Amino acid sequence: MISTYQEAYILLVTIYGGILIGFIYDLYKIFRGIFNPKKIATLIQDFLFWLIISIVAFYVLIISNQGALRFYNFLGFLIGAIIYSFLLSDIVIRAVIFILRTMKKFIVDLYHIITYPLRVGLCLIAVPCSYCKTKTKPIYYKTKRYVKLPSRMLEETKKSLTNYFKKK
Repeated sequence: MISTYQEAYILLVTIYGGILIGFIYDLYKIFRGIFNPKKIATLIQDFLFWLIISIVAFYVLIISNQGALRFYNFLGFLIGAIIYSFLLSDIVIRAVIFILRTMKKFIVDLYHIITYPLRVGLCLIAVPCSYCKTKTKPIYYKTKRYVKLPSRMLEETKKSLTNYFKKK
């Protein structure tokens, strides 16, 4: 026989379990909103979500009353999920999204700080190269034209000779 104190304890633990399940569901919603998965990925994510929820519920039931199922266990999970969704869900979603955005900004800033010396080094190499390229470009094209001059002259001569002998 279980005392009223133990039943109240079991009910409170299952309410906390329902709150935890609601929190996991909010994390799942945020994850789905960020990555926008396709059909197969959604099936896999749904399966993993329900597997995690089942493990949490099983763990809560084992901890609270050695795995025995009673009506107030289900009632506790339901009350906990409802309490979480009405009181904490909006706050937690905003906080998690704020934390994720802050972490993203931090990682991007850290990336820019780490790659700054490399970018400066490349700029020191690229600027003289681009300067030299703009200064030597006219010379390059003139040289290219002069190098191709004999072959162009030969082709032009062949064309004019073929045209000359065709006319006669």
